[in-house]
Amino acid sequence: MIGFQRPELLLLLLPAAWFWWSTRDRELGTRVLRALALVLLVLGLASPYLSRTTKGHDLVIVVDRSRSMTDEARASARELIALAEDARREGDRVGIVTFGARAAIERPPLEESRFEEYARVVNADGSNLAEALEVALELIPEERSGSILLLSDGELRGRDAVPVARRAFGREVRIDVRPYPRPGRVDLAILRLELPEVAALGEPFQFSAWVDSSSRVTARYRLTRDGEVLAQGERLFEEGYSRLVFRDLVPAVGVATYELEVLGVDDRVPENNIARGALRVDGPRALLVVNDDGAEDSLVRALRRSGLRVDVAAPETAPIDRLGLEAYRGVILANVAADRLGDRMRDVARFVTERGGGLLVTGGKASFGIGGYYLSPLDPVLPVSMELRKEQRKQGMALAIAMDRSGSMGMHAGGGTKMDLANLGAAAAIELLSELDSVAVIAVDTEPDVAQEMTRATDTEALQHRVRRIQPGGGGIYVRVALEAALVELAKAPQLSKHITLFSDAADSEQQEGCAQLVNDFVAAGVTLSVIALGTPADPDADFLRGIAELGGGEIYFTTQADELPRLFAHDTLTASRATFVDQPTAVALLPDLYGLGELTVDGFPELDGYNLTYLREGATAGAVTTDDFHAPIFAFQYSGLGRSAAFTGQIGGTYGSSLPAWDGFASFFVTASRWLLGQDPPDALFPSVRREGREAVIDVEFDPEAPAAPNAGELEALLGLEDGTTLRRSFERVDEGLYRARFPLDREGVALPSVKVDAQRSIALPPLALPYSPEFEPSSDAAAGERLLRTLAAESGGTVAPPANTLFRVLREGAGWLPITRELLIAALVVCLLEIAFRRLSLWAGVDWKAAKRKATRDAEQSVEREAARAHAGAATRAQQTPATDAPPRESEADRRTALADALSAARERAKRELDR
Repeated sequence: MIGFQRPELLLLLLPAAWFWWSTRDRELGTRVLRALALVLLVLGLASPYLSRTTKGHDLVIVVDRSRSMTDEARASARELIALAEDARREGDRVGIVTFGARAAIERPPLEESRFEEYARVVNADGSNLAEALEVALELIPEERSGSILLLSDGELRGRDAVPVARRAFGREVRIDVRPYPRPGRVDLAILRLELPEVAALGEPFQFSAWVDSSSRVTARYRLTRDGEVLAQGERLFEEGYSRLVFRDLVPAVGVATYELEVLGVDDRVPENNIARGALRVDGPRALLVVNDDGAEDSLVRALRRSGLRVDVAAPETAPIDRLGLEAYRGVILANVAADRLGDRMRDVARFVTERGGGLLVTGGKASFGIGGYYLSPLDPVLPVSMELRKEQRKQGMALAIAMDRSGSMGMHAGGGTKMDLANLGAAAAIELLSELDSVAVIAVDTEPDVAQEMTRATDTEALQHRVRRIQPGGGGIYVRVALEAALVELAKAPQLSKHITLFSDAADSEQQEGCAQLVNDFVAAGVTLSVIALGTPADPDADFLRGIAELGGGEIYFTTQADELPRLFAHDTLTASRATFVDQPTAVALLPDLYGLGELTVDGFPELDGYNLTYLREGATAGAVTTDDFHAPIFAFQYSGLGRSAAFTGQIGGTYGSSLPAWDGFASFFVTASRWLLGQDPPDALFPSVRREGREAVIDVEFDPEAPAAPNAGELEALLGLEDGTTLRRSFERVDEGLYRARFPLDREGVALPSVKVDAQRSIALPPLALPYSPEFEPSSDAAAGERLLRTLAAESGGTVAPPANTLFRVLREGAGWLPITRELLIAALVVCLLEIAFRRLSLWAGVDWKAAKRKATRDAEQSVEREAARAHAGAATRAQQTPATDAPPRESEADRRTALADALSAARERAKRELDR
């Protein structure tokens, strides 16, 4: 049955008919096509649909993934999803929506798929239940029978969800609920730590903590600063609020973090028994030097003799995390490999670009490209780039990449799968190659699949595109099969330098027998091997992979983060190429821009025994370059975000820089460069402040707009660095004369670092802010409020509480739906219009003889009438013979019969004429 959503538009048929009549053409075919097109167009505009009946039921499961859900509740939710999928019958579909601070669609309603893992990342520091129910309701088509199953503790953090339940009731979509209340009767919660924003170095201060208890209870408490216990004891907490008072004196500059914990209570919400806070300790901030062993060296001694405060540390113990760096104004990484810095490279990069810090990287065999800095978080911060260019190569190499494509590579990581990131790693290696090189890529599980045969790297973009399409397989990786397949491809390459990069799982590398002998054999033939292992050195197959890498004369790289793979693949390619470090004595020329750093007392630069080959990045400034064919930067510097960065590509001391510390200008050069890194003091006329108002961070900036050094208000920007590495940015709004304000939501636990960007080259770091714990664990005066809300949602929508899984689809499984056909009718109208234009413009109607057709129709009509008349006459004669003679009326004359026949023929002609004219 057909219906119309907008039947009033059918009235357009009247003006359409007038338009057709006023523009009618002499050609009959044109008039017919125009009429058909107009009718189809008007019908399409009236939004027609075909009624239909759908079978089956849609169930959308809404899962609470906020922090307030206990581990037992999370496990139960997974079990209920599996049971619901098992209960599906033919035509039934199950969809999944999860929510924290925002809702996310894990899967639309589907008939066959099975839930395995949550694929979407949600912010667990929130419970936006209303949004989750709205998303679930949108996933159920109006023509389908549907319901929602809500799995939650009901601890709402957001707008009211009851109106959504009422809307669901209006659509005949019930909301069934499964409450997960927290066990326990007592809730002892730390409300807040009242720390000062700033404390002076070496000065004592006092602060308080407030504790809220739902009943009278005795509990122990413990206070720590940066992991060190400051106070502990036991006390009675009365029902209501209690105050704890502490005193402290912080011995070091930077950010001090405090943690207060109450212990020994069977608590309903144990997560709010731990509260965190932070303050800034003001004092002279130092320069941090990170070198190989953490010992004082010639660079550290020169800097200290100049009066600079300098700390020195090895990479593994250096305080280069986001909070540790708050004690410093600048960092020098002196020939330190990127692998020894790990994830903290991201913190160093943000320290420069967002907190206004300084960074100097010095050269050597453990630095820059050969040290793994290419594609690292520090790469875009540095004033030099580290790619492999054709002009720096003396010979090409053949590279065979053997990659694990086992089933585990299909797991999600970094916004995609592990296989996707491994493909990006192989692509990063290929990107560094040129037509001097050859490359092959083999994907391996139990069998090798040559994704790319050995070929010249003349079109690296096409090769990268092909590699990115590799999909995971099954089983584990067979290492010997992978190495043998790589050797087969290397045998096709003309290059003398040949290298294998093996990517394998450190916990699932199979077929190890015979690999050591195989590696020894191909090393003797001039082939090298490196291994990139997904896992840790403690994994079951880590020793095996390390062993074959050592036998192969290459490197072993371990990582547990799949998003590190592109950097590691590129690092291995740069190392294998042996083209990123020049180990020949090289003269250096100073450039005039060098003297813009400060007061330098040097006239020349000593010869270097070796240096890292890099290229000046666009926007950076070179202060010294080599005099060889490369004219490569030896010292370069630039502004990076709100901070400053510099690169010295020679080695200070050691094999390739032993003569540098003896140079007369050594101290002047590096002290001047270091002072430049430390930046400028903030403007005196600017007075920023920060405070926490509930779940908001408020940053105020005050200044006199008439002051000579007043900043440009349009350039001011507020930044808030969160513990997960994200940075929020806000523009300031004018609230009064000379007063500007910015606000940020504080909805995640952890220490936040606010700052104010003054202009393109200056910023002011502000004291830290911290929520005591996730907003999900804020104490509630009504422990049953969550379950009561869930029961209300079920009642308002016609649902049930805690329904058994086998009853979820015992509902009316037929829905009255409709199928829109607007698009089809409009497409038909367009086709008819095109046909009308084609026939008219190409004069195709000329081939149709309408007069002949009319004459034929007339003859056909006349013959039909004659046949009918003959049959009638024959019937009358027969009846006359069979009827006895009576006093019947006189018979019709022959003339009368001819007159009747002529009238019938004339009527037939008129009918035929009318049909053809239509």
